[in-house]
Amino acid sequence: MSRVVTRAERKLETRNAIIDAAARLFVHAGIEAASIDAIAASIGLTKGAVYGSFGSKEELIEAVAERYSAPADVTPLLRVDLPLAERLRLFGRGVRAALQGASRRQMLLDFEYAVYARRNAQWAAKIRKAGRAGLRELAARFHEVNVARNERPPLEAKAFLTMLTVAVRGVVQQFALDPASLGEPTIEELFVLLAGSQRRRRR
Repeated sequence: MSRVVTRAERKLETRNAIIDAAARLFVHAGIEAASIDAIAASIGLTKGAVYGSFGSKEELIEAVAERYSAPADVTPLLRVDLPLAERLRLFGRGVRAALQGASRRQMLLDFEYAVYARRNAQWAAKIRKAGRAGLRELAARFHEVNVARNERPPLEAKAFLTMLTVAVRGVVQQFALDPASLGEPTIEELFVLLAGSQRRRRR
């Protein structure tokens, strides 16, 4: 005997289908050009059905971003048992693994959202606010680890992590264009170079 699908389960299935449909159209046509009508029609729903799951297109845009985002794993950077160069090597290894596991849609959406941020001031401001808050928290923890290890990176914590983010973005773009150009040792060594010449902190 087949199990009866509950209303809540059906609603969740519909929501997930809308998110996936929106992601496909965002990649194909661009976020701004993909209308709610087109998203709904692509999966046989009405415009009203989409608005039954999402209060606005902006809410749907946020849901797609959340579903398909793949933030880098910063855990290695906070390991007190390893010097900075080794922490960066492990971080680079994680970036490479994430890129290998990322879908084509995920990569293209990453580019599309970057373009959308340049065109939509409200979205850009929201992303900057969230990014800066996260960066402040991570920078404080990263600084604590470096102090505990008596290490001094070439830049202060916040600036260093900002440059690390820039490097990750560059790696993602190059990987999307030519994956074969970035072997695992290449990516690892790139991030190790960011450690620079280490100075010890004065006690």
